[in-house]
Amino acid sequence: MPPFKDLKLSPALLQSLQELNYTTPTSIQEEAIPLLLQGRDMAGQAETGSGKTAAFGLPLLQRINPELQQVQALVLVPTRELAVQVRQVLKQLAKQLPQLKISAFYGGHAFSQERASLAHPPQVLVGTPGRLTDHLSRQTLDLSSVSQVILDEADKLLEMGFQEELDKILDALPRQRQTALFSATMSEPVKKLIANSLQNPTFITTSANAIPDQLRLIGIKVDHNERKTTIVNLLQSIQHAGTVVFCNTRAAADELTAQLQDLGIAAKALHGGMEQPDRDKTMTLFRNGTTPILVATDLAARGLDIDKLKNIVHYELPDDAAPYLHRSGRTGRAGKSGTVYTLVSSRDEQKLRDWGLMQMDEWLAAATLSKKTASKAGQAPVFTTLYIAGGRKDKISPGDIVGALIAEAGLTADQIGKIEVLDRNSFVAVPQQQAEHAAAQLSNGKIKGRKYKVSLVR
Repeated sequence: MPPFKDLKLSPALLQSLQELNYTTPTSIQEEAIPLLLQGRDMAGQAETGSGKTAAFGLPLLQRINPELQQVQALVLVPTRELAVQVRQVLKQLAKQLPQLKISAFYGGHAFSQERASLAHPPQVLVGTPGRLTDHLSRQTLDLSSVSQVILDEADKLLEMGFQEELDKILDALPRQRQTALFSATMSEPVKKLIANSLQNPTFITTSANAIPDQLRLIGIKVDHNERKTTIVNLLQSIQHAGTVVFCNTRAAADELTAQLQDLGIAAKALHGGMEQPDRDKTMTLFRNGTTPILVATDLAARGLDIDKLKNIVHYELPDDAAPYLHRSGRTGRAGKSGTVYTLVSSRDEQKLRDWGLMQMDEWLAAATLSKKTASKAGQAPVFTTLYIAGGRKDKISPGDIVGALIAEAGLTADQIGKIEVLDRNSFVAVPQQQAEHAAAQLSNGKIKGRKYKVSLVR
C-alpha cells in the first residue's frame, strides 16, 4: 500500500492523519480516495471495519469550500448511532480545518436545536432519512448548494424501509452532483438504487464476505439448552471488559442481561426498544469502561466503533451471513486484534457451513469452560461515571473537568478515565472507590468558575 501522502491529499488532512497515527490506507481507501477526488461517482462494497468512513470522508473534506456557509456535502446513514459516529470521525479528520462546521441531524435529537443551528448552516451534514425529510417538509433545510452526496450502509437504509425518504431527499438535491454509495452487500434493491442515483459509477469491491485476518475465531460447541450456562462460564473465564454479546431479539437481550446482573456480572442491554436517552447513556458507560459488557441486538452491529471493544460473542446466530459478518467486524478494526466467540449448537452448524464460515481458529467444548478459574467473576467495574450538567455550550472542555477533579476532589490525572463533553452535559469516568466523594466535592466546588449539578450515573 502507498502511504497517504501519495494520494494527493491536502497538507491539513495529512497532518490530521499523522496525529491519528494513520500512515497507510486500507484497500477501500486506496481505491476510493483517488476516484472521489476526481469527482467521479462510485459504488463501494467493503467489509465492516475496512475504513470506509475515511475513504469517503477525506476526499469529501478536501473538496469543501470553507468560505461558503451552506450545506455542500450530505452523508445519509440509517441510524442515529451511525450518524454520531460518522460526524465524530469527520471532525477528527477535519481537525486542521478550523473554519469547517460538521453537524448531525437525527431522530431523538431536539428539532428546534437543529433548526436554530441552520442560521449558520454546516458545510457537512450527516443525517438520517426521517429527520432530513422532516426538515425538507418544514422548509427549514436548504440543499441547493450540495455538490457531494454519500449513501452510507445503503443496504441497511433500504432494509429499514427508507426508500421513500431517500427518493424525496435525492429529488431535492441539484442534478449536478457527485454521489458515492457504500454497502456491505450488493442486493438487487441496492443495485436498483445505484442505477437510479449514480451517474456512470465505478464499482469497487474489497473482500466483501471475508472476516478480517486480525480476528481470532473461537467456536464453542454447545447443546441448545445449555446456552445460558455456557455464556456465563465464558464471560467468567475471559477478560470480559469490552465485550459485546449479540442476541437476535430484544426479549432475549433483556433476559440475558438480567441473568448476568443477578450473578454480579456488570452488563447492560442495548436494543431498539430502549428510549434514545437510555441508549446514549448505555453507550457512554460502555465507551468509558464503566460497563464492561453490552448485550445487544443487531441495532449495535452497524456503527459501533469503540477502541476498547475486544470481544464479540454470538450468543445466537442471525438468519444469514451478512449480520454475522457485521457483528464480528465490530472488533479487530483498523488493524487491531480482536476475538470472536460463536456458540454453535447442532442446528447452527449447518448455517455456518452454508455461509462458508465453519472454519475456526479453535474449537472448544462447552464443558471445558466451567473448569476455568473465574478470576474476574462478580467483580464490580473499576470505574463509575459522573454526570455533569454542563457542556460545550457552557464553554466546558475536558481539560476544565480534569482540572476541577484534581483541585476539588483531590484526584490525580492518571486516575481520571474517559471524558465526553456534549452540548449541555458531560460524562467522566472516575475510580469507583472515589466516585461518591468526587461527585460531592465537585457539586460543592466549581468548574471553570461556575457551579454545576454533579451526580453518579446508575
